[in-house]
Amino acid sequence: MAYWDLRYQSAPNPQSRLRPKKESPNIILILADDMGKECIGTYGSTYQTPIIDQLAQDGLKFNYGFSQPLCTPSRVQLMTGKYNYKNYTQFGFLNQNEKTFAHLARDAGYTTAIAGKWQLGPNQGLPNHFGFDKYCLWQLTQPRKKGERYAKPLIEQDGKLLSSTDDDYGPDIFVDYLLNFIETNKDRKFFAYYPMALVHEPFLPTPDSKSWKTNPAGRQTKDTLNFRDMVAYTDKNVGKIIQRLKKLNLYENTIIIFTGDNGTGHEVITTLKDGTRIPGGKGLTLDRGHHVPLIVNWGSNRYKQHETNDLVDFTDFLPTFADIMNVPVPKAWNIDGTSIYPQIKGEKGKPRQWIFSHYSPIHSPAADKHSARFFRDHRYKLYQDGRFYDLSQDLEETSPIALGKGSPEAEKIRQVFAAEFRKLPPWKPGDPGQPKSILPGLEPLKSFTE
Repeated sequence: MAYWDLRYQSAPNPQSRLRPKKESPNIILILADDMGKECIGTYGSTYQTPIIDQLAQDGLKFNYGFSQPLCTPSRVQLMTGKYNYKNYTQFGFLNQNEKTFAHLARDAGYTTAIAGKWQLGPNQGLPNHFGFDKYCLWQLTQPRKKGERYAKPLIEQDGKLLSSTDDDYGPDIFVDYLLNFIETNKDRKFFAYYPMALVHEPFLPTPDSKSWKTNPAGRQTKDTLNFRDMVAYTDKNVGKIIQRLKKLNLYENTIIIFTGDNGTGHEVITTLKDGTRIPGGKGLTLDRGHHVPLIVNWGSNRYKQHETNDLVDFTDFLPTFADIMNVPVPKAWNIDGTSIYPQIKGEKGKPRQWIFSHYSPIHSPAADKHSARFFRDHRYKLYQDGRFYDLSQDLEETSPIALGKGSPEAEKIRQVFAAEFRKLPPWKPGDPGQPKSILPGLEPLKSFTE
C-alpha cells in the first residue's frame, strides 16, 4: 500500500489559540449524508430521532433549508459560500485555490477539526490545506473500492491509516474522535465539522441492530430495512456530542447545527406520521432532492420561537460563521450567501427572498441529465429553460404553468426570477465546470485510481 506524500505545510500549533477573555461560541456543524427532511421526527417522520427532535424543540427549526441535490456540489457550496457555477469542477473534488469556512475559523483563532466523509480530492495534505488542524476521514487517500465506512471501515486519522476489524464501526470512530477533540480543546475556541458517514448506502446493520450480534457475517449484507436503524444511530451520535458538551460545561456556549447534504437515497421510501409516503429524491432538482433538515441550537432558553420559515441555502453558512466568529470575509472570496446569525441569536434577521441553484454534478450520465439552474421561494420555482411551477399545488413538478397563465402573484414572481437569471453568466447543461486547480505537493495520488 502506498504511503503518504508529506509535502505540505504543517498546521499552526493549536496550543497557541487560547480562548480570549471575551468568549466567542464554539461551533459544531453536523452534516448527515443522504438525509432529506422527511427522515427527522420534528419534520413529520415516523423514524425515531428523539435527540435531534429535542434539539429543534430547544433551538430553532428551519422549515425551508436547501442544499444541492448531490453530495459534492453541496459540500463545495457549503464550505466556500459560493454557487457552484463559480468554483465547481467535478464530482469528488474541491478546487485547491478555494478558501473555506475552516480558513475563517483559523483566522479567528479557532482550533479546527473534521471527521467523517471527505471525498474532495485524494491527497493527505488537503484537510490541512483547506483549514483543518486535525482530521479523521474516510475516502481521503484510499478509494471506496478498497474499504467502506461502516463495519471494518477504512479510515485515515492525522496521517495514519487505522487498522480495523468487523467489530469496528466507522461512525463510532468518527464521533469518538470528535468527542476527544472537544475534550482536548475545552479551554480553547473550537470549530468541528462532522460530515457524517450515515445514512448513505450501503444500507447495513448498525451495532444497535438486532442482527449485529446474532449474525456477524451479515454486517456487510445490504438491506433497506436497515435504514431505520441507521437514522436512529445518527440520532444517537448527535446525542453523544450534546452529552459531552454538557458534561464539560460547554453546551451553553456552543452553536450546534444539524443538516443534510441532499435528499434521501432513491431506494428508500419514508412514511410520514400523516401517512404520506416520500420517495428518496437524491440527485433530483425536485423539492425532495434538496429540501433538507436544518436545526440550530445555541444553549438553553434563547429562543422565544422555535420554528421559522426563513429561506436558507448552503451558501449562507460561511458568512454566518464569519459573523459568529467576528471576522470579515475577504472580498476576493466572492461569496454569495446571507448570514443567518441574527436568527441563531434569536432575533428576526433579514431573510433572503429566494434561493438559487446551479446544479451540474459532472459525475455520470445518470446524474448529469438532471443538470439545471433554478430560482425558487416558498411557493414558486422557475427553471432557466422556462419551466415554472406553483409548488404549493405541484410539488412533483408535473404541470408547468405557461407564460402569462399564472395568477397575478405568480407572474410577478416569474418576472423577478427571470430578471435574476439575466444577471448570471451564460450556461447550458453539458457545459464544463470551472478549470481544475491543483497546487504543487497536493497532486491526486495515483493509488486512488489504480
